[in-house]
Amino acid sequence: MIHELRTYTIRVDAGGVRELERRFGNGIDVRLKYSALGGFFHTLSGEMSQVVHIWPYDGLRNRAEARAAANRDESNRWPPGIAELFERQVVEILDPAPFMRPLEPRELGRVWELSWVDYPPARVKEALAAYEAALPVRESHYPVVGCWTVDVGESVGRIYTLAPYRDFEHRGEVEDALARDGIWPPLPAVAAVARGSKLLEPAHFSTLR
Repeated sequence: MIHELRTYTIRVDAGGVRELERRFGNGIDVRLKYSALGGFFHTLSGEMSQVVHIWPYDGLRNRAEARAAANRDESNRWPPGIAELFERQVVEILDPAPFMRPLEPRELGRVWELSWVDYPPARVKEALAAYEAALPVRESHYPVVGCWTVDVGESVGRIYTLAPYRDFEHRGEVEDALARDGIWPPLPAVAAVARGSKLLEPAHFSTLR
């Protein structure tokens, strides 16, 4: 199993995120005939005018076949004609952590947070073990939906996590509780090289929301 993480930075002068989500949403039923959507979001913080979407596949061959089949669909409604809206796109292939549950449609909140920490690539598995150990305490407050390492991308020492919140107030409550616990974010023996996060809002057609 692999997950593809696609991040598009959208040109504001071409209609922005709203126009991209309109076009994407108009054709998503066609795309879903060939593989499942993990989730589709736009940014609320960090670099604005971005969309982030996640696609699970059985492997690279399944990814190639599903994408090609969708592009050949007899409806001629896919791809959705969004390339002209891009300022930049980044595609990463992620490996779900062994302890991560499958991505399935869930309704968990209006605010989501995609966080990442970069470690020396040779020691990322060691760091991941600390996430597994800390996860039960983290999830006693609210679920963590995703945890991944990077197989193909610019930062192969990166660990991503995706966490939902009911709203901004709930996020503050969870953060306060985690600060009291002192166990999340995990603090592995491996020193972090860099870290970051972005707050996200699900698109109306997202399977995670």
